[in-house]
Amino acid sequence: MRRLLLLIPLLLAGFIATSAQELRGIVHDEAGLPLPYATIKVKSIDGGNVITGGVTREDGSFSLQIANQKLPLLLEASLIGFAPKEIKCESFTSYKIALKESALQLEEVSVTANRIVHRMVAGGISTSIEASPLANLSDVYSVLRGVPLVEIEGTEVRVAGKGTPIIYINDRLMTDPNQLRNLKPYLIRDIEVLTNPGARYSSSTESVIKIYTKREQGSGLSSEAKVGLFNQLGSPIGYQPYLHFNYRLDNWDFFLSAMYQDNQTNHSFPSLRTHGKTDKSEWINQSTTKHIEGEQTQEYTIGINYEDELQSMGFRYRIAGTREDSWMYSDLTSHHIVPLPEAEERFRTKSQTFKPWNLSHRPNLYYLRKLGEWKAQIDVDYYQTSMSHSTETIHEGEGAGNEYNLPIKINEHGAKYQSAGARLDFSGPLWGGRLEIGGEYTRVHNKFYNHLEKSLNLTNLDTEQREQLLALYLEYQREIASEWSLTAGLRMEHLQNKYIDKGIVDPNKSHTTTNLFPTLALTGRLLGVRTELSFRSRIHRPSYIQLQPQYLVVSRYEYKVGDPNLKDAIDYSTSLTLNKSWFTTILSHTYSRDCLTPETGLFIDPNTGEASPYITLFKTVNAPPHHGLTAAMVASPTIKWWKPTFTLRLSKMIGYDLWHFEERITKRRATLALSVANQFTLPKEISLVFNIGYTPFGNEDNMEFTAPILTSYAEISKQWLKEKNLLTTLSVSNLFNTTHSVRTATRHSVMESTEYVPPRIAFTISYRFNSSKDKYRGTGALESVIDRM
Repeated sequence: MRRLLLLIPLLLAGFIATSAQELRGIVHDEAGLPLPYATIKVKSIDGGNVITGGVTREDGSFSLQIANQKLPLLLEASLIGFAPKEIKCESFTSYKIALKESALQLEEVSVTANRIVHRMVAGGISTSIEASPLANLSDVYSVLRGVPLVEIEGTEVRVAGKGTPIIYINDRLMTDPNQLRNLKPYLIRDIEVLTNPGARYSSSTESVIKIYTKREQGSGLSSEAKVGLFNQLGSPIGYQPYLHFNYRLDNWDFFLSAMYQDNQTNHSFPSLRTHGKTDKSEWINQSTTKHIEGEQTQEYTIGINYEDELQSMGFRYRIAGTREDSWMYSDLTSHHIVPLPEAEERFRTKSQTFKPWNLSHRPNLYYLRKLGEWKAQIDVDYYQTSMSHSTETIHEGEGAGNEYNLPIKINEHGAKYQSAGARLDFSGPLWGGRLEIGGEYTRVHNKFYNHLEKSLNLTNLDTEQREQLLALYLEYQREIASEWSLTAGLRMEHLQNKYIDKGIVDPNKSHTTTNLFPTLALTGRLLGVRTELSFRSRIHRPSYIQLQPQYLVVSRYEYKVGDPNLKDAIDYSTSLTLNKSWFTTILSHTYSRDCLTPETGLFIDPNTGEASPYITLFKTVNAPPHHGLTAAMVASPTIKWWKPTFTLRLSKMIGYDLWHFEERITKRRATLALSVANQFTLPKEISLVFNIGYTPFGNEDNMEFTAPILTSYAEISKQWLKEKNLLTTLSVSNLFNTTHSVRTATRHSVMESTEYVPPRIAFTISYRFNSSKDKYRGTGALESVIDRM
């Protein structure tokens, strides 16, 4: 490792030296602020012929190879809203080009203000916000709803077919949802949606959203105060106050924030039917279940940051606490078919799980340094929770009476998470392209315990989990022809996992793996259509609790358990993306190996090793290898003050066969998903959102949708005061009392369930004072670890 660190400066020196035969520099405005995406052209002195060209990067810098051309040459920079400028280049030095605002060019902006410009980027698509109607919306979630492939449910962000993304704001990893909520739409410049992220991202990352904003000037004190009220039908009103302060003094930022949330939700399963069989028995369990979950959360952050032209550094410390109190009510009827004679039992269960306040600590520091046109950054991260203690008290009643007349059962379980990590990244120009190289290292030490009532006759749990991960990555991007670019990357991850049972390492439940994850993206314009062909491999590791063989009691005849021998799931995905104006088509193929899938099965008694009748076991398994085909079409036109986004997605699994008892199911239906997202920009700073989604049929892994699924979301918001500092928002989700009905089949059991999701109403009011925000640029090094907790 020491040799590697000593080689890095030598490699950087070699890289920079090889980049000497090129024209490079930076484009900025009259105030000295960098201008990204400005057009750069290199022209001959005599006839003014264009030799080569490109655009500036996010920091306003550019570098253009000129092959065997001789100096002097002309360098021209232009950008909408600014007058173009031309300078004469007589040496290979770094040039600074200052552009002046142009009234004529600004008039052109107003003429094209109704256009939403998309362009292909490596791994995805970029949407220009600042010159589109989206910049006039009230909040960032309304803006994201207008971006192709992005799905918003309340404040939850998803990418169609790619799950929950990691989000970067100005190349800083978002670690606090409030960072997203605080963004002002009129300051957002571009939003990139990466459905095939490159090698620099964790191999478990399915999608990335990168948001770039214009810089807000300001100094002194700035703050934001926000209060949210929300209510799910049948639950008490929840609330969430939030305060953020930032004080800027020259190059320094001092910031702190505080958040508290008290929330209660409920969801129910009006029908849960399980049909099970063993060699000696057969039964049908029918139940209704209702869950009520109450959670209180508080979070406090304090930090300091310094930034100048060459470097940036900062330290941030966050402490958070969570308290939970949940109830579950179940009415279960078990019909015993075999052995004869047939019999029937009925059990009513009331259980309460209480988890007192549990604290987590997360200090983070970073250092970023510019090395000429190169940039280096190091992040150091630490995360630790106290040992949580959850007490589950179960009351049961037998028969049709209302009394709970069976002995009370008390179960206890808890977990402690601890991890540390470091990340090192380098990026800069190389051979006419751009190179990113780096690595990360994390260590994990988690502890778990599970003590069950003796009458259940189940094994207690007292385990530890130690994990080390070393990851190295390399990614290179370069233009290979006019309007075409190639991005290629490779990521290596070496994972060592030790399972420790009562202080002794269990080699049968420990494992060491090394995986390589290549990425490739070819992006350009074909017959006037923006085109990208990409390939990416991805890993999805089980959560830490899924790797623990601890039994959780759901009801008298329903248990849940983890498995330390679960394998990591790996996908290999190839995608073709075509974009023309406001219409986008995506075609993809995915090969999945060891996909993590929830499943029902027989309960094997750990004491006898035999299948127990009448009991359903909920667990996660590794699915057999299979293929997936997906076609998605997205249309996002702008019609005056209305901006709709229509999405149609059709997906089909191939080779994912199921067993319905003795019958093998090989022909499974495709999944069809339709959605319409509507944005309305109304007078008096009012915006309206109405989204609706419909899935009439389909299969997802081992689940079959047995009834159509309808989702909905509506929102109205208004900006107040002269500077639009005050914002009010009212939203309603699940307007139509959503129900989800699915069937899961295996060789030994078939489960059919219907879940009811009640409507949820939320009202938020926020006020911002001043405009300066902290410039903390730490990305952290533990996100992939914390996501598994």
